[in-house]
Amino acid sequence: MDIYVKEVVNGWKEFTLTNNIIEISILNFGGIITKICTPDQHGNTENIVWTFNNYYDYEKNPLYLGALIGRVSGRIPDGRFKINQQAYQLEQNEGTSHLHGGSDGFHQILWDTQIKKTESTAELQLTTKDIASSGGYPGCLNVSITYRLTKENEFSIHYRAVPDTATILSLTNHTYFNLSGNMKNSIYQHHVTIPSSTILELDNSLLPTGRLLDVTDTAFDFRSGALLRKGLKSLPDIKQLALADGYDHYFVFENKRSYVDVYEQTSGRTLSIETNQPGMVMYTANQGSQGYALTDGPLPAHYGVCFETANTPLALYQDKLPSMIIQAGALYDKTTTFQFGTRQPFSSANKNRTSNQ
Repeated sequence: MDIYVKEVVNGWKEFTLTNNIIEISILNFGGIITKICTPDQHGNTENIVWTFNNYYDYEKNPLYLGALIGRVSGRIPDGRFKINQQAYQLEQNEGTSHLHGGSDGFHQILWDTQIKKTESTAELQLTTKDIASSGGYPGCLNVSITYRLTKENEFSIHYRAVPDTATILSLTNHTYFNLSGNMKNSIYQHHVTIPSSTILELDNSLLPTGRLLDVTDTAFDFRSGALLRKGLKSLPDIKQLALADGYDHYFVFENKRSYVDVYEQTSGRTLSIETNQPGMVMYTANQGSQGYALTDGPLPAHYGVCFETANTPLALYQDKLPSMIIQAGALYDKTTTFQFGTRQPFSSANKNRTSNQ
């Protein structure tokens, strides 16, 4: 296990965690994951996440590439919410909506850092104090984010925060994955399994309508696993997919701890995601890289997929969903773990679990 540190631009530092099989690079600016390099089934190591070609593009980062998202991920309609009948108005940074914590969200913070390594782990801890009224949110917030890589090829993101006043909180990471390696193929050959029987319906503005939709016999049923190609190739015929030009939908999990499995057929790479979050947005990079130069050039739509484990802003308006209100002095404590591996070509005998490198 090892950790390498280098200065890049604007006084930022990039930390690389490695176990001599996997390398994961993270900026102290925005907690941004810039690279995840893993071997395929033949031992060829390649980058499996979107990376800007120029570090300076992370400064504005309109794609939220690899970034920490907070205080609240997703879209809050009109930027308005209430806590105990007290109304709050947030910045409207996407049309009339508040998106991903606003223009000064966690993706724009220069975080304090501390590194730690043992024989079995390499760890980067980011900390900050988010001040009261930041972006319109109530209360100050002490935040700690820990990135940890293990010898077993597990990479976890541990989110912890304590507010001094009741506030709302739903943190995630916005990394774009492509397990084909170096973005050589689209995500069509990604076989995804999601333990969810319901999604949130979207309106024309990509805001949840409040309706929960049963996924049975639809392009959103990933309970037994399905290729992303199947749904993405059916875009004109499926209204919910056509609205977003792909997947940008919240999948409601049914257990306190849930597992998502991803397998890319050409490389043999696998990604297993374990989380105690109540759900996940799967976003299939429906506008591509929007002309931004990545290390693998500008990319068209459906060359990346985000697995944004988090709560949903709809919870601010519907009691049947887990609350995202955190009371003063209470601990917000969420973890998402990514297990990297490979396996031989897909068959029904091995579809449920992956093997480590």
